[in-house]
Amino acid sequence: MLPCAAVRIEASSWSLAFGAALVIALGVGAAQAQAPGSGGGPDINALALDWARGQYRAPMVCEFEAGPQRVVRRLVIAPIPSEVPVQNRIEFPDPEAPGARRCFSELGSDEPFVAGGVRITMRERSRPDTASHDFEQSLRREHGFEFEVLGGKLKVGKYGATADPPKEVDFSHGKAKLHLVEPGSDAARLLSDFHNLPGFTLELISPDGTQLVFRLVRVSER
Repeated sequence: MLPCAAVRIEASSWSLAFGAALVIALGVGAAQAQAPGSGGGPDINALALDWARGQYRAPMVCEFEAGPQRVVRRLVIAPIPSEVPVQNRIEFPDPEAPGARRCFSELGSDEPFVAGGVRITMRERSRPDTASHDFEQSLRREHGFEFEVLGGKLKVGKYGATADPPKEVDFSHGKAKLHLVEPGSDAARLLSDFHNLPGFTLELISPDGTQLVFRLVRVSER
């Protein structure tokens, strides 16, 4: 398959398994909380960051000279080794969609061109001995987590707008929210072509009010 928005989606109908995704996420978090480690094991911050990591795809439609095509945007959330506090990096590895005149979601809203990466962390008060319980309760109640953006800039623009270059937005001290998609929501309908893959909504909010929203499926946990 070709990278980024040049990737065609080959899939049929799919019902979002929100309950199954939540159970899997809870099981992974609990197993990691019980794993041996220095200082009595990871806290809720480390568990939430580990839960967020993976290879993601965001479906959209792009207009090309030959007509509209269903395509996907790649997004990666990966750990940053040896950093304190523990943190992840959200990356957009293949932002280009050569030849695209416009990209939009199945619901008709424009999909922006996005390139670059940001660093995120979480600073909840948590004890290693209650980390598993705290993680499970937060995920059951909120269906996800809110992270702090430590730093990073993204180039944000429009596909096909060659006369209007993307602007650089500083997301430092902003927010990143990652949540499981609930059945029956607009996000669930947008992701309805994928089979047995957990669905997520990612929101990136900069201090100046720039907001980016992505409907994602996780194709790999690493």
